[in-house]
Amino acid sequence: MQKLVNRLGRFDTYRWLSVLLLFVSLLAPDIHAQSRQNLEEQRKQALEDIEETNRLLRDASQSQRQSLEKLNLLNAQVKQFERLIGSINAEITFADKQISETSAKVTQMSNEIEKMKDEYAKLVFQAYKNRGQYNKLIYVLSAKDFNEAYRRMKYFQQYSDFRKKQVAEITEKQKELQVEIERLAAQKSEKEKLLAEQQQEAKKLGIVKTELNEEVNSWRTKERQLKNQLIAQQRKEQRIQNEIDKLVAAEVKKKSSSTANPYDKLTPDERLISSNFRGNKGRLPWPTEKGVITGYFGMNPHPFIKGVRTDNRGIDITTVAGADVRSVFDGEVTGIGGILGDNMFVCVRHGSFITVYSNLVNVTVKKGDKVKLKDTIGKVYTEKGAKTAVLHFEIWEEFNKLNPEQWIGKN
Repeated sequence: MQKLVNRLGRFDTYRWLSVLLLFVSLLAPDIHAQSRQNLEEQRKQALEDIEETNRLLRDASQSQRQSLEKLNLLNAQVKQFERLIGSINAEITFADKQISETSAKVTQMSNEIEKMKDEYAKLVFQAYKNRGQYNKLIYVLSAKDFNEAYRRMKYFQQYSDFRKKQVAEITEKQKELQVEIERLAAQKSEKEKLLAEQQQEAKKLGIVKTELNEEVNSWRTKERQLKNQLIAQQRKEQRIQNEIDKLVAAEVKKKSSSTANPYDKLTPDERLISSNFRGNKGRLPWPTEKGVITGYFGMNPHPFIKGVRTDNRGIDITTVAGADVRSVFDGEVTGIGGILGDNMFVCVRHGSFITVYSNLVNVTVKKGDKVKLKDTIGKVYTEKGAKTAVLHFEIWEEFNKLNPEQWIGKN
């Protein structure tokens, strides 16, 4: 009888271990679901960016200027495909981790069920061996008194209930195991889909790279012409940048002194706007409703002309012809300048931050105007006959130039 009691205790241990493992497993899906959702969102965003670039490429004409923009769009699309494939690879890695964890769980649950079955079989066999020694009726009638007889009857009842419970727990555990086996099969199937998608996108990337190389090679014969065009464009942009520098310097000077932090000179309203602007880093709207980043912040080698580097103080966004340009946050227009009818710029102050929108026409605001989030301030300049145009966008914090790509959200 003591052996039966010992086996009952071991069976209870397995049961509690199972409960503990179940509790831990209930926490894991939430973490996995969140990570998987982030990866899927990244992949979705990359696909949307690629589609937007495709649309702009279809719109690009074959004029010399537009051919250069086509090169920029193709170069941007290569980066987008690389990001997409990187995102898919991350999903595959995540799927591998899930498959490994689920496989380990299936193995562990299978072992637990085998142990539970083994304990139950030994318990039944032990009870069968003792059936002659412990006849229920004799065992009860041999009690010293009524209370002891009652306890012995109760023991047989509890023992019978326990065996039924054992069978039910084993059955339930087998159901849970089947669920995990099905989950494992689904995870393996999902991984196969991801691998197929990875190969498909890699082929598309190869096609885009080939097209980009062909375009670049076609420009090789015109490299001197392209360099001259680039130099002329840079001179024009430098004139605009010099005006912007003067305007920003004047704005900062208004708020600063030799003995005080510029932030201390802000009014309470300006401080609030400045704080809110900073708090929305990574979530600011784009200055155009649609578009693709084709010029990147900082000093970069020119993607098509060897030995040439470009210093971009913001980002360049290729968008549709004549697109509206809008303020990315509440603020005040502090300056307007540039080449009338060709390349205007607008500066908007947001507390200690200043945003700059360049290559505009049809500017609809004037200095001193208050603007709200997404208020239209002008249209992007578009060459005659072109179906795409480029907006230059900068963000300053006093004299410090910031990377706008880190401040704007998903388009």
